[in-house]
Amino acid sequence: MTSHPQQDVCCLIGDPIAGNPTQYMLEKAFGAARLDWRFLTFEVPALDFEGALRGARIFSFHGLMLSPPHCSRVMPYLEQLDDAARISGQINCIKQAQGQLTGYNTEGRALRQLLEQAGTVPDAKVTIVGAGRLARAIGAELALAGVGELIIACRHPAAAEQLRDTLLKQTPLTHCRVTQFAADAPLVVDDDCRALLNATPVSTALPSQLDSLPRRAVVADVVYNPPATWLLKQAEQRGCPTVDGLTLLVEQAALAFEIWTDVSADRQAMRDAVEEFLVL
Repeated sequence: MTSHPQQDVCCLIGDPIAGNPTQYMLEKAFGAARLDWRFLTFEVPALDFEGALRGARIFSFHGLMLSPPHCSRVMPYLEQLDDAARISGQINCIKQAQGQLTGYNTEGRALRQLLEQAGTVPDAKVTIVGAGRLARAIGAELALAGVGELIIACRHPAAAEQLRDTLLKQTPLTHCRVTQFAADAPLVVDDDCRALLNATPVSTALPSQLDSLPRRAVVADVVYNPPATWLLKQAEQRGCPTVDGLTLLVEQAALAFEIWTDVSADRQAMRDAVEEFLVL
């Protein structure tokens, strides 16, 4: 039980929000840590977001998770930002303390940590497929972590060029280039690439040729349902280590849990909860 009259509460705000496993996963994490905290989910359209955030302040919510469309719109309402969130412009996690809201991006941090566990990132060449919200978060985190070269591959290069320019100006990254691919001109991965990351919602038949991908290269996919995507199956056939989207989903939520509570998250309990929720 809590020792103060108001219960500790965190929440998820997004639109749409149906089918999101975050509440179930984090309630299980609170239970595993024996914390008498609660997690709520609110579907809030963009027009009402400012009011919802004001309500979270008033009710002293300890933490918030954000899903689209709010991740890229919340920055003006925050008092502090970590570097990756500031550079990427993407915030998916907020902590409230002493009336101050601090924004983080745990999605990029989660993937960076998983890659580091696999022995990749410092000075490595990494290819990111996509230039949207997740690619921005991942690119900023990897650039700050000391990746050697980033290749941003996408169908429409304008957004990728903007991301490249941002990373070169605001991070220590010195080598970043954009490459375009199409259905009839698949992406060819460099033979010295150390990681290939799909940061798009496309989970089937991503147009890429993995023949030149070294077997030590880590292949990651942000898609979590199903976790065994076409790209990861192709990578496993080549003997490459992989990071699936379900592992990434759990890790980014676990990092948010730890930011809010200062307690280690039970990642296995969280993964079990997501698999139960999604009937995997």
